[in-house]
Amino acid sequence: MAKVRFTTPVMRMVQGDVDEAQTKDMQGNLRVVKTGPNAGQPNPQFFVGGAVAKTDPAWPPFWETLVRQAFADFPSLFPHGIDAIIAAGGPQPWFTEPPQGHQMPWVMGDFSWKVQDGDASVVREGKLVNYAEREGYAGSWVVKFGSSYPPRCFHAGRYAANEQIQEKKVIRRGYYVRVSGSTEGNGNMQRPGIYLNLDMVELSAFGPEIVSGPDAGSAFGGGPVALPPGATAAPATPAAPGAPAAPLAPAPAAAATGAPATAYAGTAAPTPPVAPVAGGAPAPNPVPAAPYTGYMGNAAAPAASPPPAPTASVSPATASPSSAVPPPPPPPPVPTPPVAAGPVMLPAAGGASYEAMIAAGWTDDTMRANGMMA
Repeated sequence: MAKVRFTTPVMRMVQGDVDEAQTKDMQGNLRVVKTGPNAGQPNPQFFVGGAVAKTDPAWPPFWETLVRQAFADFPSLFPHGIDAIIAAGGPQPWFTEPPQGHQMPWVMGDFSWKVQDGDASVVREGKLVNYAEREGYAGSWVVKFGSSYPPRCFHAGRYAANEQIQEKKVIRRGYYVRVSGSTEGNGNMQRPGIYLNLDMVELSAFGPEIVSGPDAGSAFGGGPVALPPGATAAPATPAAPGAPAAPLAPAPAAAATGAPATAYAGTAAPTPPVAPVAGGAPAPNPVPAAPYTGYMGNAAAPAASPPPAPTASVSPATASPSSAVPPPPPPPPVPTPPVAAGPVMLPAAGGASYEAMIAAGWTDDTMRANGMMA
């Protein structure tokens, strides 16, 4: 029989991911094509499992659609018709194993409906699995959809082609969705069942996100911990975009000697040497070199200026303005050493060094986003 299209009731997404394909099966084995010319090749699948409340009035019509599709593709497996199966409202144990002494309609064979009873308990690999203990399962039918291609996703009420959701992780487990797809028989009499093909997903409403794995609050939220010596407490949250961050430590004040204060963790440059002049009296260097501000404001000492050439010795008795030897021209300025390549911190960093910000939990991206680093 041809595929039949469907749109599900609103369901809570309790399994799967609309953005990432599953590459392994439930046993952890690599998913591969089972039969045909491509047998053995990788077969990743996009998978979504949605929980519909058993009391949802939209469920019975959807369940009837699945039953009629199964009967159309496998009529021989339903020797007693499908009315009782439709009335059951979902897969029941007596579908494949009629009760002792009762002549009730059932499905011959182990039929795969792609519907799971959220209140059931099963033995799997020798262990009892109670589905009701899983978040979102209790009191629901859990329907499973799959596709080799990622589904097209939309926000409720926004269905134009240019409104298709492009960002990842917009639809998450725990949110409420509707699924549009198609159903058809799998054509396998040895393992009969129907496919529920995943085509489109609508983000209908938000709900508490279902997160797999250990809870971060339980793992790290037991109370304050002692930091090693020299460690600076990381900020609980990064600064708001555009807000300057508080400096991690104040810049050192100027020394009492009058030396200029430098940037965070910097040191004052040494005083340039004083060159001798005629008569032996000291005089300031004719070309005082400006202090070099190196990486992160640490001042480096400039190269000393060469002393001027000695002047001719002239007797005071014979000296005259016209006979005095003029002083030599000042030497050329000492070239500024190149600044080492690396991050350049901006005033918004409050004088903190790049290394200090990294140690405090900031990243290059968050510092640039807050205008703290060029």
